[in-house]
Amino acid sequence: MIKQRRRNYQLGGSKALTYPGDITVGHEATVAGNRLLIIDPRGEIDENDLMEFMESYVEPTFWKWWRQKEAAKRASVQGIITPMQAGIPMAEEAQPAEIRDVSPGPPVYLVNCYRCSGQIAWRLDLSRRGGCPYCGAWLRLT
Repeated sequence: MIKQRRRNYQLGGSKALTYPGDITVGHEATVAGNRLLIIDPRGEIDENDLMEFMESYVEPTFWKWWRQKEAAKRASVQGIITPMQAGIPMAEEAQPAEIRDVSPGPPVYLVNCYRCSGQIAWRLDLSRRGGCPYCGAWLRLT
């Protein structure tokens, strides 16, 4: 088992992450998840099996543990005397998100600054020229 923090970086239209050097990888990897990811770097496990394992075991257990940890953290911040309810939080079932129709707005393009590599959400309907908000470099999109 390993534990490390790794920086995400932009690779084309996707986000990318590098594996640590001591991980054995195959030609392709299998990934399942949403907020949490579970990865088979060798690609030996079928993606449907990995997703079923993630939904059945990892997600429910993790969120229950996470809520308990957050409740304990909030209780310790509030003061010396903690209410009895703070020690044993009740886990609630997640409710499905409400689906709403949203009208599309103007297209927004992700642009990387040539000087500092900062990511900028650029709306071409406003202007093709502008400055990088991170380093101040002038940019012109063609």
